[in-house]
Amino acid sequence: MKRLARIVVILLVMVYISKVGITTFANKNKTTVVRYGTILIDFNTKGYVIKNEMVINAPFDGKIKKLIQSGEKVPKGTPIVEVYSTDFDEEKFHQLEEIDRELKNQDTSIPFYLDIQKLDNMIKKEEQDYQNAIQQNSPNADKIQKRIEDLKAKKEQILSKGPITLQKIENLKEQKEYLEKYIEKNAITINSPESGIVSYYFDGSESILNERNMFNLNPTQLENLNFQSKEISTEVKGDYPFVKIVDNLEWHLALVLNEKQQGLLKEDSNVKILIDDYDGELRGKVIKTYKGDDKLYIGIIEMIDEYPNFYKTSKINIEVKVKEYNGLKIPLSSIVKKEGKEGVFVIKNGRVPIFKEVVIKATDGKYAIVESADKTSGLKVYDEVAVNGEDYLSK
Repeated sequence: MKRLARIVVILLVMVYISKVGITTFANKNKTTVVRYGTILIDFNTKGYVIKNEMVINAPFDGKIKKLIQSGEKVPKGTPIVEVYSTDFDEEKFHQLEEIDRELKNQDTSIPFYLDIQKLDNMIKKEEQDYQNAIQQNSPNADKIQKRIEDLKAKKEQILSKGPITLQKIENLKEQKEYLEKYIEKNAITINSPESGIVSYYFDGSESILNERNMFNLNPTQLENLNFQSKEISTEVKGDYPFVKIVDNLEWHLALVLNEKQQGLLKEDSNVKILIDDYDGELRGKVIKTYKGDDKLYIGIIEMIDEYPNFYKTSKINIEVKVKEYNGLKIPLSSIVKKEGKEGVFVIKNGRVPIFKEVVIKATDGKYAIVESADKTSGLKVYDEVAVNGEDYLSK
């Protein structure tokens, strides 16, 4: 009985040793098939949007009426917003509209109407000449003033002798002039100084994230910025920014980089940018990288494609695609150095492994894209190579 037990134990040990040996040998001789593949060199970081924008300050305390909403493109000279003083009487607008309607309905074929029109034009011209003479300290100012008084007296004579309708028209014109002066004093229409995108969004980064400053950025300064984008709604404060025109044809990204990431970005090279919460892939060009502080760098990307929300955004999470490499893809562990050359061991039909030299084009730390050093009899697609190339250096 004891002898039988010893035999069973010996058999179990032999099975175990055999199994371990087979497993070890199998792992040592594990192979993979060479296939075409892709390696993407990329990294994730923070992007800071640099916009070319013209900031406009409010002329006085008051309220605004947006004629153009944020995000809309406008040509130069387009009225974009009206600013009213705090105590502005909006009823004056309605009164002016009513007077304009009444003037349009008046009969202008009445006697002396054209004479009054002619005198009004003459008075207007003389008043302009008078203002110019005053500014230039011209001695002719008194003479011009006398001509204005004479023209006004002549106008009064005609009005006193003319029909009542003529006097009514004159009264309406005087009311219109008063209302226009009131509105001009208390309400201002802001026209777009340049073509671009209208934006009422401000987050306090405008003095830092701009083209004048983009080669002098500091990573710590950027990371400490408090980006709380807020859209100006109805009330504004005099001399404070309230609207801006953003150039939709030119914008940049500033990237905060570690040393490894900085090494991947070569000036004048093209990259692709993916932004969180945006499905599109944007093209960009690296125009400069520079040291930002002791540990971090800044990379400046000139963007080629438009990003719809860039006008109201300053800080975004991005993925930078540096380059895609296509070719023969194998595990990095397959590549070894033999007699000063890098290559892999090709195994065919269980025969003795053959060393074939390769050139590494790219690696992501796990896999590599390679090409054969020998274009005729070198490594080819569907070749079977050892996964652990180091195991064959001693064979």
